[in-house]
Amino acid sequence: MSTPHDPAIERFLARVRAALPTLDLARVKARTFGGSKAMADVIVPLIEQGEKTGTFALAWEFRNDPAAAPQLNDLYVVTDFEGTPVLLYRITGIERVAFEDIGPRHVAVEGPNARDVQVWRDIHWPYWGGMLRAQGEEPSPRMPVIFQAFEVLFRR
Repeated sequence: MSTPHDPAIERFLARVRAALPTLDLARVKARTFGGSKAMADVIVPLIEQGEKTGTFALAWEFRNDPAAAPQLNDLYVVTDFEGTPVLLYRITGIERVAFEDIGPRHVAVEGPNARDVQVWRDIHWPYWGGMLRAQGEEPSPRMPVIFQAFEVLFRR
């Protein structure tokens, strides 16, 4: 995936280039966190503050575009819910794991309120279940999840 062509992201990446001139920014993805402004307003500051150091995605989300799936060393510009760039991170670890096999080691990367496995499941099961059902699919304890650890390289 190439660098997004959003003007705000381009300006942000220009600041990243100035601060980190040896970092290869030829392939950068953009994303936000949470399904709403309220959730993004909670999650993004946790990443900025170093409290949240990883994330999860359903492998199902990438079945029509496998190249878009997160990979080791991918760079992501994270925006707030309105699309304003906030930070840049690099994926430092990746693992494909069944939902039911997510354990304490995985959820340790979450924000403080979601570091308990059952709490994590109680958050993600209905969220992903809703996404799947909207596409005519049903969630399963065996559904593959892409666990990602990351390091923040640049903050606004």
